[in-house]
Amino acid sequence: MKTKLLIAFGKALCFFGKLLGRGSSLPGKILLKFDPQFLSKLTIPGDVIAVTGSSGKGSTTKMIASILRKNGYTVAHNESGSNLDAGILSMLLQYANFKGIVKADYFVLEIDERYTKYVFPQVHPKYVVITNITRDQPPRQGHFDQVFREIEKALDSNMHLILNADDPYLQKFENHGCQITYYGIGKNKYETKEPKFENLNITHCPVCHKKLHYQSYLFETLGHYDCYCKQFSRPKPTYEVTKLNFEKEKMTINQKYDLIVKPGLLYQTYNLLAAFSILSMLLHQEKKITEQMNEITQQTKVENIFALGKRTVHILNNKNENSTTFNQSIFYTTRFKGQKTIVIGWKEISRRYQYNDVSWLYDISFEQLNDKNLEKVVCIGVNRYDIAVRMKYAGIEEKKIITFESIEEATPYLKKKTKGDLFAILNFDYVKPLSNALKGSDEE
Repeated sequence: MKTKLLIAFGKALCFFGKLLGRGSSLPGKILLKFDPQFLSKLTIPGDVIAVTGSSGKGSTTKMIASILRKNGYTVAHNESGSNLDAGILSMLLQYANFKGIVKADYFVLEIDERYTKYVFPQVHPKYVVITNITRDQPPRQGHFDQVFREIEKALDSNMHLILNADDPYLQKFENHGCQITYYGIGKNKYETKEPKFENLNITHCPVCHKKLHYQSYLFETLGHYDCYCKQFSRPKPTYEVTKLNFEKEKMTINQKYDLIVKPGLLYQTYNLLAAFSILSMLLHQEKKITEQMNEITQQTKVENIFALGKRTVHILNNKNENSTTFNQSIFYTTRFKGQKTIVIGWKEISRRYQYNDVSWLYDISFEQLNDKNLEKVVCIGVNRYDIAVRMKYAGIEEKKIITFESIEEATPYLKKKTKGDLFAILNFDYVKPLSNALKGSDEE
């Protein structure tokens, strides 16, 4: 009886929260005060697909959920991005009846790496996609070895793991008796013999513990690797990008299925590949999946790359405190040789944690932006002065660095006082606001 009353109470909180536009995790937070294991009180009859990792889990889950819905399935998905236990509980309550039975065909859950050990034992995912483990949110996550250990605690032998073959860290999960399917990017013209950026994720062989040997790098420690001890190497992927051509905005999976990909963004390539892999395993309709994924990618591309008069705007979504995504966005900008203006900013470092540590800015290779074609760097938001100082350390001339407190203040300047194409390297909280502001009227 107590559980049913709490479920009813939680559902009421969800309803009124929506009306008031309040936080999506609040009902879950309240119920977890009554019972830290409240997730286990819900009955989840459908297949649970969990996606975790240092970066890419949000984009991957959105694609998986969208395609499943396009194929007629009811999908419970924490699309708001609330990926801790409270946010997941709040979302599931919205699909649950008053007996605690959650009604959906599939449950697609983005889950924070450190919270997998709390969530997995309660929701029992059938499929677990792990995107990568890299240096991420150091003030909160600590060392990436610790992140690995946190995920490791959550696994059991009944799970089917879908792992990135290009990340050597992930092979360590083979010791848990889980069924494993690998995905990865094959040989391509964008790989390099040396890392494009300083490698902060030093990876060692789990057998002999010496530093791994790389035949080629894609980014960070993702690439094609083996060890001199001959006992550890990159596994052969079941789903592999066999052709990659950013100029034609195309990637080919298993020599058959052509997906649209945003030029120059390898992390998007991995996100699309991860989503395709699990969807192929679930639906077995690869041609149809390909068509549907391309529809979604094309729409996203239109929204994030658009004309501003005779100029082009490129909106690039990045994860704060994560050098991997920022470095990929920087690499993207370097592929365009004409005059350019860079925009960098965010509303807040984190929605969850109250700290102002900006040391992670020095993990990012902003030095790559400093070339003869750089017209201005426009720094926006609460940490605009911290970003500006980092630009100075990157060797960018002070006269090229401009700061604004808000997008509203920056927009007229960006439209009328800058030159070249605009490349906006932003956290998610500024992606839509800046896009909408630049697309708005020029009238003041």
